[in-house]
Amino acid sequence: MAEEFKLAWAIYVAGVVVLLAAGWWFMRNWGWSWVRNLLLLVGATVLLVPARGTEADGPLVPVLPLFVYQTLFEEDGATPEVSASLVFAAAGALAVMLIVGIVMLMMRRRKDRPMTESDQY
Repeated sequence: MAEEFKLAWAIYVAGVVVLLAAGWWFMRNWGWSWVRNLLLLVGATVLLVPARGTEADGPLVPVLPLFVYQTLFEEDGATPEVSASLVFAAAGALAVMLIVGIVMLMMRRRKDRPMTESDQY
């Protein structure tokens, strides 16, 4: 059973990589690269972060497909643990992109600023 599960994860990860590569390919000419990077990072995060299902000792499954499955097919909807995992994964990706964006903006402004005499020493 464990080998089949590893094979399923490998196929799933390969599919996500192809999906993200296709997303990058179609968005590569966007004027705002930070939007492309944000969408790709959030997509990768919510598709690849693992979460536990309803069983405590059950295998790890990707959080977004588990959330969709529980929302559509389970009587009580998605469990709070799965919902929290999905929200924190997306919020973490947004926070990382916010930090990267601020650092890139600061570096760009520093590069565009003309040098003065005090900068030379």
